[in-house]
Amino acid sequence: MDDGQNPRHDEFRKTLRTHHGVIIALANISPTVSIGIGLGFLAAVAGTSLPAAFLLAALPILAVSGGYARLAARDPNCGTAYIWVRRALGPWTGYLTGWTAVATNIMFLSYAGQLTGRFTLQLAHETGLFSTESTLAVTLTGLFWTGLTVVGAVRGVKGATAVQSVLLGLSAVVVLTVVGTAFARGDAAPVQASWFSPFAFPDTLTLLSATVLAAYMFWGWESAFSVVEENAEARSSGRAGLIAIVVTLVLFLIGATGFLHALTPGQLADPLAGITELSRTFYGTGGAIAAVAAMLAATVACMQSSVIAGSRLTLAMGRDGVLGPSWARLHPTRRTPVTSTLRTAGLAVALSVAGLAVGELSEVVLAVVNSVGILVSLMYGIGGWACVVTFRHELRGGRLRDILAVGVLPALGGTALLLLGGLVAQQQWTSVDHMAFDPENGRFLTALPLGAVLLGVPAALWTRYRRKAAYFTEPAAPLPPAPEPASPSPTAPVTTPPSTSPSPSPSPSPSPSAPAPESPFPSPGVSA
Repeated sequence: MDDGQNPRHDEFRKTLRTHHGVIIALANISPTVSIGIGLGFLAAVAGTSLPAAFLLAALPILAVSGGYARLAARDPNCGTAYIWVRRALGPWTGYLTGWTAVATNIMFLSYAGQLTGRFTLQLAHETGLFSTESTLAVTLTGLFWTGLTVVGAVRGVKGATAVQSVLLGLSAVVVLTVVGTAFARGDAAPVQASWFSPFAFPDTLTLLSATVLAAYMFWGWESAFSVVEENAEARSSGRAGLIAIVVTLVLFLIGATGFLHALTPGQLADPLAGITELSRTFYGTGGAIAAVAAMLAATVACMQSSVIAGSRLTLAMGRDGVLGPSWARLHPTRRTPVTSTLRTAGLAVALSVAGLAVGELSEVVLAVVNSVGILVSLMYGIGGWACVVTFRHELRGGRLRDILAVGVLPALGGTALLLLGGLVAQQQWTSVDHMAFDPENGRFLTALPLGAVLLGVPAALWTRYRRKAAYFTEPAAPLPPAPEPASPSPTAPVTTPPSTSPSPSPSPSPSPSAPAPESPFPSPGVSA
């Protein structure tokens, strides 16, 4: 039997453990970057209720992640929600979910490339090497880091997570040191219980806006499920996603509380001042250099995690005919999705380079990243309901724990996230009375992400009726049956002689007439 070390030519190696998924998810969430440059954006909305916003946002995220864990255990597919939503809600909804995930991933990679370029040049300035703010220099430096992340991703996930763990560890040490110093030396305001109370928001709209922004800062936890086909145990992804969310929540609460204690509202409103200037205040130029280096390290780790997750999604699309079969190719020796990795990164690079020719394009990318919270809420909300619909027949007469895990909690979490996304879109749209090509215009921020989804409709029509992809034309394979709960036996096991009755065989090998638990779509390397 194949142990995962020597898979078929069209299979991943199954060698990853829970800690690999935790690193991938934490790198994608990048909580240290969010603490370093993101708290200011949220503070502008939440004020001193920063910790409360994170607590509220974590509740539906945790609820939906439990549903993802059950789906991954029963249907381990690197396409994740793109596959699971299709099974539950149909191929059109599933396709648009996948389309949206790919579009936001490419947009984010383009933005992250620019961010690594800025951090690198800022680090050079802080160390006295040279100083430049040239857009060309920023873009070229970002392309260099993008190339390194692609090489790491193609070489293998284990090696990539080893690098990510070092980068995340260094950034966490710096950020936690600064936050710890903020607790020790800060005197802007005493720590107050009201900071953690959902009733301290001035009004309902502020509560909703702050919560959806905080939910966006958890974006990336689902990348733990992108490597589910590479796990030695199918349940590893569920455990990894939960651990990553909890660790991120703890870091956010510590960071938000420390910064509120040490910074005035005006200081906190400046995103870059949050970590860099606070480090400079406490530790001088050396502190500022360490802070910028920490942001650079965490952003590079985040880019690599995004490349890993995005390439596996497009691989899943390639093997079921939504994209060309070449997208599903695996490296002949390393068993990594080399074609999908190169093409996903290539699209992000093309977007960055296009920004040089069309200067305003960079503002569009920034606007989409800033408003992607709406899309994140919608995707997670649909994913939660996909879990409920998928397991609806198993809820009747089930154990209370199962009813909560695959029914009540994903339904509540999914509904909450859908409502949050819809309400924020409505609030942004009505916040101004005109549309303007401006990353701060509310209607522009609402139209861009929703327009990205609508662009997927003609693509879906072409895929369905022109390409005739199996994703649209063939039924989804049924889920394998739920494992029976183990019944304790008071005696030693008894060996039962072979039976001649026509009862089903317990053999794990599927019979010729029974559908296999895997997807019916073509495997990687097989033409659609």
